[in-house]
Amino acid sequence: MKPDLTDLRGRRVCVALSGGGDSVALFHFLTVEAERCCIMLSALHVEHGIRGAASRADAAFVRALCAERGVPLRTVSEDVPALAAQWGTGVEEAARRCRYAAFARLLSAGEADVVATAHHAGDNAESVLFNLLRGSSLTGAGGIRAFLPYPALARFVPGETLSPRPAFCGVARPLLGVTKGEIAAYLRENALECREDATNADPSYTRNFLRARVLAPARERFPAAERALYAFSRLAREDDDYLFSLAQAEVGLAEREGGPAAEVQADLPRSLFLRACAIALRALGVERDYTLADFEAAYALTRGGSGRRISLPKGICALREYGKVVFFRPAPVSPAGAAPSAAPVYPFGEGDFPFAGFLLRVRRIGPEEAAGLVRRAPAQGGLRTLVLEGAGLPEGCLLRTRQRGDFFQKFGGGTKKLKDFFIDRKLPRPLRDRLPLLACGEEVLAVCGVEISEKVRLAPAATEAYTLELIPQGE
Repeated sequence: MKPDLTDLRGRRVCVALSGGGDSVALFHFLTVEAERCCIMLSALHVEHGIRGAASRADAAFVRALCAERGVPLRTVSEDVPALAAQWGTGVEEAARRCRYAAFARLLSAGEADVVATAHHAGDNAESVLFNLLRGSSLTGAGGIRAFLPYPALARFVPGETLSPRPAFCGVARPLLGVTKGEIAAYLRENALECREDATNADPSYTRNFLRARVLAPARERFPAAERALYAFSRLAREDDDYLFSLAQAEVGLAEREGGPAAEVQADLPRSLFLRACAIALRALGVERDYTLADFEAAYALTRGGSGRRISLPKGICALREYGKVVFFRPAPVSPAGAAPSAAPVYPFGEGDFPFAGFLLRVRRIGPEEAAGLVRRAPAQGGLRTLVLEGAGLPEGCLLRTRQRGDFFQKFGGGTKKLKDFFIDRKLPRPLRDRLPLLACGEEVLAVCGVEISEKVRLAPAATEAYTLELIPQGE
């Protein structure tokens, strides 16, 4: 068994420990390798309240295992059946949401850098087949991600604000390239005890059906089926991520009817246009409530005349306007009139920082990467990733939105009031109040997504550089 420890070395790692064979194997492997890999280990057990006494026995087993190994344990208990009824979901999906909400809160509290789950090649194969048989695009064919970035966990804790964390934080799946057979062999070789979840044999659960009735017979004819599906899913994931990166450059932010809007060029190839639709909807706060049919309806607008519009989920409207398709929420008949909440303020540093409608990602980079990013042309119509010199930043720099009295020394020279700079750039008024800034006192050193000040221009021999990447909320 050869887990991929790339995302775990030198980190504080919390193992999601259910007590089942997969998580016990991962937990044991990491306890053996922790010192060599500079890993500070802990564990998290989520008791779902699904199997009564059996679930409580699983929790007791995990507590004893962690005590034996001297590993700190955090336990979370949930009534998943009740939550499933409340949310209108299946028990499997509700249990998953509870687990990932626990991961998000643990990372937000700074108790670990990475949560390691025991998803393996068989789980990935089940996910690929489930997505394809249900109906999916290349995204679903990509299966389970090897690493889920921390900001992506926000959707599991709606209404809660996650604390900023470094870019390396998230959920890692180090066993994703390891087969179930290799895990079973590892358990035998090390005489490891584990708990067996009786529901894993219940074919009424879709994944159990795929595991027992589809994958098991397939392995009889194709012994390397799991590895083959894993290799395919990695290639599909790489292709899909690249196409999404191209589509991201074609989505521009705008204003329509007093609110934020996203614009997509109508002449894009279909594969890029459909992905740009997903990005546009995420930028407007719509995460998972759309279907391929919605994207196809938006794509149909590209073949018609200006002025045609359609309705999409969550009150979004798509409008064909000359050479673009614009996504926005039509203005309500009566304005809400509610006072805006206080804008967030953060000390400058590496990490992910939530603002209204955006996530600001700050990352320190080396001189070669910095030079390459500076040479790269900004995405037309989109938000720019800014690169700035870090060595000369004054103490006390903050990440905030605009305030009265702000001024900005433009790149290339010339100082202006920030308000005048926004007007010159023709930035929509609602966007001006939401754009994060890097500032020291009243002096603005970077308008995130737009421009940096002359004072933080990257030096030819820069040794300390930072990128400021502005990501529309939900991406």
